[in-house]
Amino acid sequence: MKDLSSYLPITRWVRSYNKEWLRPDIIAGITVGAFTIPEVIAFVSLANLPPEVGLYSAIVALLVYMVFGTSKQLSIGPTSTLSILVGATLGSLMIPNVSQYLMMVSLIAVAAGALALISWVFRLGFIVKFISKTVLTGFLAGIALFIASGQLPKLFGLPPTTGNFFERIYYLFLNIDQTNLYTLALGLGGLIFLIVATKKFPKMPNTLFLVVGSILLVTLTGLASLGVSLVGYIPPGVPMSIIPDLSLIDVNILLTLAATVFLISYIEGYLFAEEYAAKYRYKVDGNQELLALGISNVAVGLFQGLPIGGSLSRTAVNDESGAHSQLSGGVAALVILLVLLFFTGLFYNLPEAILAAIVLFVIRALVDIHHFRAIYNFSKIEFAIAMITLFSVLFFGALEGIVIGVILSVLGLLKNMYNPNVVVLGRIPGTDQFLDIKRHPESQIISHTLIVRVDGSQIFLNTESVKDTIIDLVDKKCEGTKLFVLDFESSAFIDYSGIQMLEELNEELKIRGIKIKAANMHGALRDAIRRSSLEKEIVDSTICLSIEDCIEKWEVENKKNI
Repeated sequence: MKDLSSYLPITRWVRSYNKEWLRPDIIAGITVGAFTIPEVIAFVSLANLPPEVGLYSAIVALLVYMVFGTSKQLSIGPTSTLSILVGATLGSLMIPNVSQYLMMVSLIAVAAGALALISWVFRLGFIVKFISKTVLTGFLAGIALFIASGQLPKLFGLPPTTGNFFERIYYLFLNIDQTNLYTLALGLGGLIFLIVATKKFPKMPNTLFLVVGSILLVTLTGLASLGVSLVGYIPPGVPMSIIPDLSLIDVNILLTLAATVFLISYIEGYLFAEEYAAKYRYKVDGNQELLALGISNVAVGLFQGLPIGGSLSRTAVNDESGAHSQLSGGVAALVILLVLLFFTGLFYNLPEAILAAIVLFVIRALVDIHHFRAIYNFSKIEFAIAMITLFSVLFFGALEGIVIGVILSVLGLLKNMYNPNVVVLGRIPGTDQFLDIKRHPESQIISHTLIVRVDGSQIFLNTESVKDTIIDLVDKKCEGTKLFVLDFESSAFIDYSGIQMLEELNEELKIRGIKIKAANMHGALRDAIRRSSLEKEIVDSTICLSIEDCIEKWEVENKKNI
């Protein structure tokens, strides 16, 4: 049985914490905390919620994840995707009053957290393994572009809009003549500052400097009077715990929305965490992330919050600011809490265009052109999958995009499994090595012997294709064959349909006067053969025979029969 520390990653990373990480973690935490305040206020407005709800959610989520999470860079809290989903669904229900609406939002968070905890109990973290690197590349690029399309109106000083990526870009195009030049100049100036400062001073908390500097600029110059939008008033205070009322919402709506929220929050969060874990070469535990997400959402729901997940923009800010551990999330939560208690007025003059500039800057690297080019050079089919995933996110949304990408990846895998490569092997002269005769023309086919390797497991999807290919080889291309050697070196598994196929193949070749022998059988595949009638038919030894062994045994048997 696991001890308590296995469920609390904080007990492990605290013990190995490097004191040199403390300063960058604090700086990153302060930066993310300052960045989170205006961003979550903007996000929760998409769910028709007051600003303080976003701040409550961020505080609770960051503190819980610091204790239970395994990613050193992931920053969790309210996200635009989840806020839009909750707002669009509950907004169509004609809820009579604000308090009931807030209670329903909290209930969704608790239900989504409960689903994550159930998934953790049954160790369902493997569901994210269905997402290939190809799909991940397209998904991250699509999400980055989608978020960018939502930030561009802020950069141009236009009112926010909704819809998919193309609808947002069309809105920007139609309203470009209404651009507030002061807002645009401020936003572009912030973007240029980040580009130059990061290049010249990569270790400095440049985003924090930009936030503070822009607040001072607006305060001293009065840019607000020229139409520059500001974050504005944030009510002070801390969240009070509540118990959401299950009777407030239809069970079908609750479960459907909670399940969708859970899937999006887990998949997005895990993908972001994996991206940065790969960058810094450490492991993220998928099942532990389910536990962290579940407890975070339940806790958020009990403290008047809305569903939370991994934030792409804030995770990128956290990384850019130099975070080395989960401590930065705890510092960010403390910053938000202190602001809620004592300093809500400080962020009143923060321009929304600066927030947009920071978001655009930190997500730029997620449109990885180099990776797209590498995929294209490796496989045109996989490149198509990445691009379809990207455009699916842009057209339909995050969940739909990732589902379409996974389906395409699985279909591609099934296609390869359905039609595996069947290779004819020949002997390299002067050796006992047998290689593909197409790739190695110098290899020689042995007289009256056909040696075949199936590159893949023999399972129900491909048994008919494998059998037909072998029979075609025997009847049309390798006439006069007396010995057929099936090399299992590239076959790790065989199911019952595969066993039946081999039995039928054995009977077919018997009729043609051909003997089958099995070579290079290992592990589970050998055990499967042992449980079938093929044991006596195609296996000549209790030990694994090589191709050369099979040929020698057949030659000895053939001489005896003569």
